This record gives sequence, structure tokens and C-alpha cells, in this order.
Amino acid sequence: MKNHKYLVWILPAAVAVMIFCFSAQPADESSQLSGGLALKLFDLLSRINPSMDAEVFLERISTPIRKTAHITEYTVFYLTLLAAWHVTGLRKRKWVGAAMLTVFLYACSDEFHQLFVDGRSGQFTDVMIDCSASLILSIILICVCSAGCRRKRN
Repeated sequence: MKNHKYLVWILPAAVAVMIFCFSAQPADESSQLSGGLALKLFDLLSRINPSMDAEVFLERISTPIRKTAHITEYTVFYLTLLAAWHVTGLRKRKWVGAAMLTVFLYACSDEFHQLFVDGRSGQFTDVMIDCSASLILSIILICVCSAGCRRKRN
């Protein structure tokens, strides 16, 4: 049973592979994916407001959709890493830091990987976007852990 705790690493590995596969898509393929979601959103919202201009809407919503997708996939990666580091046996706040560092390093390697994909580019600003939710969650977890430790002492 003791060795089974390492099976939890399958989840972050699967998410890392998913992120890698999305990043390996050429720019036009990736744009089609996010563009398809933008079109579905436009179809839904244009029923509420029929006077919406499709071109303006799609231009304004494409980047937020792509960035939200990045934040979401890296948040899932972070949460699976938190669980894996915790189950593996890191104590207290160390698993929060280990998960955050892993997300940061993977985001850096992902942007480097994108330098070799047609139409894609590696941007450090994307690393920061990828890590933003993980950083916020880390701060919250550290505050919660600190408050819990203070309560135990009192």
C-alpha cells in the first residue's frame, strides 16, 4: 500500500501531457479551437442581443478565451501537483512551494517548446499568465495554513 501513494503522480503527468499536446498545435490549429469556442459563445449571446456585431465580438473575445484556457489548464496542473506532493509526503507548506515551482518550471519549458512550433512563440508574459492562478491559490493556502497553525498554538 505504501508504494501506491506514488500513483497520484499519474494525474499531474496526464495534465502535463495534455498541455504539451495543446502547445504542439500550430498557431492556426490552436486559433481554430479557440475561435470555435468564441463562435459558440457569440451564437448564444446574439440570441440575447441580436444587434451584436460578430466581427467585433470575435476580435475582442479571442484573446481572453485563449488566456483563460491557459490559466485553467495550469490551475488543474497545479491542483494535481498539490495533491501529489502532499500525498508523497512533503510537510506543511513545502508542498505548496514545490507545486508552484513545478508549475513555473513547466510553464517556462512549455514556452520554450512553443519556439519550435509553426506560428507560435515563447513569451515570458505567457509564463506569468500560466502561473497567475497558481500563485493566487498558493498565497491563499499559505494564509490558511498559517491561520491553522496559529489556532493550534492558542
